[in-house]
Amino acid sequence: MISSVFAVLAVAQLCLAVAVGRHLRAAPGLLVAVPTLVCAALVWDNGVIALGSSVGAGPLLESLSVPRFVAHALLTPLLVLWSLSAAEHAGLHRAKGKGARGAAVGLTVLLVAAGVLHDILGLALRAERWAHTLRYVNDAASPTGPLPAIVTGLVVLSAGIVVWRSTGFVWLAVTAAVMVTVSGAAVQVPVLGNAGEVVLNVGLLLTVRRFLPVSPRRARAGVTPAEAHP
Repeated sequence: MISSVFAVLAVAQLCLAVAVGRHLRAAPGLLVAVPTLVCAALVWDNGVIALGSSVGAGPLLESLSVPRFVAHALLTPLLVLWSLSAAEHAGLHRAKGKGARGAAVGLTVLLVAAGVLHDILGLALRAERWAHTLRYVNDAASPTGPLPAIVTGLVVLSAGIVVWRSTGFVWLAVTAAVMVTVSGAAVQVPVLGNAGEVVLNVGLLLTVRRFLPVSPRRARAGVTPAEAHP
């Protein structure tokens, strides 16, 4: 039953990846590229967990699980840069300063390095069963394990709050708050974390649609991003 839930979450992430990715031509920068990559990686993440019990513990499932940790280590911190890009597209002038960009880049590099150390170089896979599912978890003893995800979630939430107060657009703040709230419980109930990622990615999609740059032709016609993508 729970395996089916992960399968549904995989389909949901696939739909989100397609929905965001269709805007790549209009805005080929970080605003669209990062959510597309994150959603695509989470299709694999949820799919492997959904298939875990059917595949069974062993070299095959272990090999299929490695990309889950690599993607989390390399892609999750990119949401820090995405948050800055979203703030820029929302018209927040402070986000365009060199200081903000330098801080975002520096933090992203640190979080990627921490993720690489824990989830790639220090990866120690162990099979774990939960509610009739079978998945491999990283058994590496490192205090930095959950740190990149936690810090990234707080950065996205902070950006969401700032965008909300500046523009009235609330959905990034709401969905990031849901993700941060359920992340603690996800240690005991893993499916909550995966479901929270779907909620957050819905917020990323809504943010992209709200602040997507308008093409010159539409701009001449007086179409705003909100009007172009309701």
